[in-house]
Amino acid sequence: MLVYILFLLIYDIEAIKDPHGIRIRLVRALRKGGAFQIQRSVWLIEEIKSELLRIIDEFRRAGGEVKISEWLPRSIGEVAKDTIRLKKALVAVNGAEPFVSKWHLRLCEVLEKAGYSVEVRPASESAAEEYEVLTGKRVDCISKAKTISRVLDEMALDDLDALVILNFGRSSQSGIMFIAQTISNTKVLKNMGNIPVVHVESPGCHDSGVIVWSEAGRALGKRISEELSVPLIVPSVEVKRVIVNGGREIRQIQYANPGDTIILDGKPVGECISDKVYIVAEGGRIVDIMGGRMFRKNSKSVKFRSLAETIIKTIPKKID
Repeated sequence: MLVYILFLLIYDIEAIKDPHGIRIRLVRALRKGGAFQIQRSVWLIEEIKSELLRIIDEFRRAGGEVKISEWLPRSIGEVAKDTIRLKKALVAVNGAEPFVSKWHLRLCEVLEKAGYSVEVRPASESAAEEYEVLTGKRVDCISKAKTISRVLDEMALDDLDALVILNFGRSSQSGIMFIAQTISNTKVLKNMGNIPVVHVESPGCHDSGVIVWSEAGRALGKRISEELSVPLIVPSVEVKRVIVNGGREIRQIQYANPGDTIILDGKPVGECISDKVYIVAEGGRIVDIMGGRMFRKNSKSVKFRSLAETIIKTIPKKID
């Protein structure tokens, strides 16, 4: 597994030394930089850029203290092996269907039987809406501004011993592809190979599956597979096949069907007109969709670092 370095940043300043609100400006700079707050005055961040360094320098000049170190994630289970202890599992539900079909309850039963204390949380806006209908509890941390990758990262920072993702894709293949892309776009979760990460796709459907996304999750994945009578699947597809040609990137859309809407990072950018569709990008923007029709207005508003880091999916055209 390729490990990406994250930095742990801890700061402190006495209130008497902060009459101009430098602490608030530091927090705003951290949020703008995509940092994750673990506790008050403790943050994780992928990159410390010049704008943040300027605020940190101002913070130190005001009398504050800042400590930065590389972060190496460890779970309680890793440091407390062979001991009797409480195990916590978090079920991340993507979409409304798992709640409507009650499969989240069946999955909780399996995890509790395996010795876990279980908490269920929605991982998308549609899941949060259905969760509120079922429980009356509002989930304010889910919004259109947050990607599912970001939500999973925030979940990974909780006190947990296993993460189980419950998803219903249009097909098992498209569901596996989507969750694979989502996990690969995380910053925290993909570093935590010591935590079981298991994906339950479309239980109760003919093409359902249990997919293990971390080596530590093999035993739990097998247990869930047996209890739910759902096949254990080892992904064999290449999730992101990106060809670089000069300054351009070309990426094929997997499982495209004519008439499908192409969604890139949550925004509709085009429509498939064949089953062989390729997105062409240059300078972080879409310049063409081969085998498809590009929605030019939406495509111009989408900006990304690389096609390899974007989440691309297709959804069927609605029929009135």
